[in-house]
Order: sequence, then C-alpha cells, then structure tokens
Amino acid sequence: MAERNQKSWRDFDRSAGYRHIEVMPLNGAVAAEVRGADLTKPLPVEVWSEIERAFAENVVIYFRGQKGFSREDHLSFAQHFGPLQKIPHIFSVDDYPDVQIVERLADDKRRVVGEGFHNDSTFMATPPTTVTMHAIDVPDFGGDTAFANLYLAYETLSPAMQKFCETLIGVNSATALFGSGAGDKNVMMKDMKAEEGDQEVEHPIVSVHPRTGLKHLFFNLIYTRRLKGFSEKESRLILNFLQEHVSSMAFTGRVRWENDTVLIWDNWAAHHSAIADYPGKYRYMERVTTGGLKLTGAQ
Repeated sequence: MAERNQKSWRDFDRSAGYRHIEVMPLNGAVAAEVRGADLTKPLPVEVWSEIERAFAENVVIYFRGQKGFSREDHLSFAQHFGPLQKIPHIFSVDDYPDVQIVERLADDKRRVVGEGFHNDSTFMATPPTTVTMHAIDVPDFGGDTAFANLYLAYETLSPAMQKFCETLIGVNSATALFGSGAGDKNVMMKDMKAEEGDQEVEHPIVSVHPRTGLKHLFFNLIYTRRLKGFSEKESRLILNFLQEHVSSMAFTGRVRWENDTVLIWDNWAAHHSAIADYPGKYRYMERVTTGGLKLTGAQ
C-alpha cells in the first residue's frame, strides 16, 4: 500500500522496491503493467500487498496473459479493492449480476460508449471507486483505452487555482445519458427512466483520496452539469478550462488491449476514454465495479 505521508504523487517511486512482482510503468504519467502474478490462482498476502501498492501509485495497472481468468476470478480480484457496485444502465452477464458487459458488434453504427475523458457514473451518490476490465475478444489493433492522471492534473495547477478549485462543488446527473436531455438513444444500454437521469448529486471538484491521502480533481463534462452557486455560462468556462488541462498529453497514456488482459483503474483518480478506431470489428469485454464510498472534499 502507498505511504500516506506523501506530499505529491510525483514523490512515488512507481517501480522500485518490489520483491514478488515486477511493475513496469507505461510512461511518466499513468498506468503500469504488472508481471509475475497469475490471477487465476490464490496469491499470497505479500503479493496482494505489492499489487495494492502498485495500484495506488500508478492509478491504472494491468496484467497480460491471464488465460483461464474466470468470472469467479474476476469478482474475487475486484473485491480486493472494495465492495461490489453495479452500474444501473449497463447489461449484466446471465447469472452474474455483478459482471457487466462491454460489447460492440462489428456492424454497430452507434456512438462508441465511453468516448471522451470522464469518470464513470458520477451521477451516483457513491461513484464507483474502481473498474476492473477483462479483455475476452478484442481486435488485433484499435480500441485502446486512454487514461489521465487526476493527481497530476491537480498538482500542476497554480496554487491560486488549486485553492479556488477546492471551494467548488460539482452538480452531477445522467441527464445527457438517459435523462430528459438525452435525445435519441444512440448507445447500447438498458432502458432507464428519464427522472432517474435527471436526479442531481453533488461532489467536490477537489477530493482527498482515501487510498493515498493526496488531492485530485474530480469532475467530467459528461456528468458534471454545472458548479454549485455559479451560472451555466460561468460553470462551462471553468469546467472547459479544467477539461482542457486534464487532457494534456503530459498527464495521459493509452493501454493497448490484448485478449486475456485484466486491467483495473481508479475511477476517482483517473479519467478514461474509449478510442473509437476499430470500425467493422467485434469487441467484447467484461467489467466488475466497486464502490460504496462518498468523496471527501479538500476543505
């Protein structure tokens, strides 16, 4: 587990000091491949401790070549990081309600779910803390997922902007996804009631992460509709600035999927974005989500 006395995410040594696994950062900003752990078999406590440390320090970690990784393995792995939490609009696997489907048919002309940097499901009172994905049938190339480090995004703001952002409260809803502002349904998801999509919840724009004790930004243009106490125009100006800042190449990295890859991302400390560059190709993955916590503001 990461030390909670760190003052900055950059203080972490993301790859050194491991005895039981090998941790290979993808780049200087976010994500790392973990080698030496077979997730289809029981792992010793000391291995789990190092996996948890790697996750805290890299925000996203992934394991290649996990052949035979079952749905039971998937559920067990995810629960090491928190209690299970289903996302209401995503379809589940038969007989496995907590294992949800991420699928795109080769002839699907609808918009790819998850395009654009965002946190998942911040319209929930307890937004998901982690998402674990299992790549089962993915294209040989295309369909990567990009990630952005929200610790770094916060820490590289000016001190004055940091203090300002710490006063902000985001008002979140799913109105653009399945509420009154959604328009025609153009993504694969369950039929939802518009009034559910229009329900609003508030989350701090800067939160203190329970895993690391570090501050990070928490907002996204998909679900954060406005800022509490600000006009719509003022909210858009501030949120658009923050989104442009978060999307800087210096904070981002992209993971290329392969069959039998297992990946977990921190849904509070990272943005992610699906990359829709695989037209005419089939892609099937399964996801398990954990959650149940409310964010803590920085003030």
